[in-house]
Amino acid sequence: MKVLWIINLIPRKAAAQMGIRSSNKEGWVAGALDALKEYGSEDMTLGLAFPVKSEDPMHGKIDGIYYFGFSEDSSHPEKYDPALEASLGLILEEFRPDVIEIFGTEFPHCLACLKVSEWRDRVVIHLQGIMRKCADVYLADLPSNITERATFRDVLRSDSLKKQKEKYESRAANEEETIKLVKHVCGRTAFDKEFVSGLNPECNYYSLNETLRSCFYGKAWNKEKRGRNIVMTQGNIPLKGAHVMLKAMPLILKRFPDATLTIAGDNILKGSGPVAAMKRCGYGRYLHKLAKDPAIRDCVEFTGSLRAEDLLELYLDSDVFVLPSFVENSPNSLGEAMLLGLPCVACETGGIPSMAKKDEEALLVPPGDEKALAEAVIKIFENEEFAANLAMAGRKRAMLTFDRQANIKMLMWIYDQICGK
Repeated sequence: MKVLWIINLIPRKAAAQMGIRSSNKEGWVAGALDALKEYGSEDMTLGLAFPVKSEDPMHGKIDGIYYFGFSEDSSHPEKYDPALEASLGLILEEFRPDVIEIFGTEFPHCLACLKVSEWRDRVVIHLQGIMRKCADVYLADLPSNITERATFRDVLRSDSLKKQKEKYESRAANEEETIKLVKHVCGRTAFDKEFVSGLNPECNYYSLNETLRSCFYGKAWNKEKRGRNIVMTQGNIPLKGAHVMLKAMPLILKRFPDATLTIAGDNILKGSGPVAAMKRCGYGRYLHKLAKDPAIRDCVEFTGSLRAEDLLELYLDSDVFVLPSFVENSPNSLGEAMLLGLPCVACETGGIPSMAKKDEEALLVPPGDEKALAEAVIKIFENEEFAANLAMAGRKRAMLTFDRQANIKMLMWIYDQICGK
């Protein structure tokens, strides 16, 4: 069987061969590849196709995997480029896969591949975020004086908060067309299943849980090593809710003055002075103002981008994981925290209730409610036995949900169904 994965980033090994820098976000691809190598079919030939900026897209083979680069402007995923149809069509004709798995609906290459109609029946979309729902809540209850204002950087790049929401709306429209065309999808939550069935009732929906990054398996949080360290990830766009967590911190500090918050992701506190301020986006400036509040500034840290191994160590050194997003489907960051047995607080939104039972496997709170978020963190800090039981139940659930062998076997079965074996 020949399988082509179409992904939205350059794998580390391919990037090394091309002499360019890879992304720390590549970890989930590496984890899936590791599991596929360990548990997958011996008679499967795998190819990976991904967007590149080079005028001479890469074709090659590394460790038995075929690599194909195609030209796409990944910095403007809201813009559909019909030229992608020809580029992907050439790759499909060269590799001639039995199954084409596309990860996510949010990039133009997903829709372009489905418009190459002679290959459409072999495509399965691996659902990630749901762009329509992200667009709906993108501004995340931000005050109007923030959403109406544009920084120097925003004007220069035509990328104000309002413009960003408009871009998400364009991506959601492409996603809607994509879902209406596709015949097979892999999902894992009641949230994504309802979304797909609402647009395309005839689509074959397969339940398939994620395979997480390899380094998070076999590790466990030490419940005996207790502090007051809170960790969260991805604070760079409003719908992720970093501003809600920052507004919750003063409430937490009143009860636990030694509490700290570490946000793994873009460091919006980096730099000082007018030049650094000019480079900040509107949301970054708002986070900067909140984080520099004298009441919390000494206990908040933005780490900048982290490798999977460094994020793992940060999780293990923390005491509670928080996900204050306004919408998510099945966030791997929450899955990784649960898999380690770290007590978790998340918002009761999107697909998260399909990942964790409320108040038993994770504490779930309404999105945008900093008081409820603070109370949930305080509850974990106040009651060590409750925190340990919550973490243990979450870990037990995650070990089933993210079982690498079971998930790869299910994936291979789905491939067999699509190619008629």
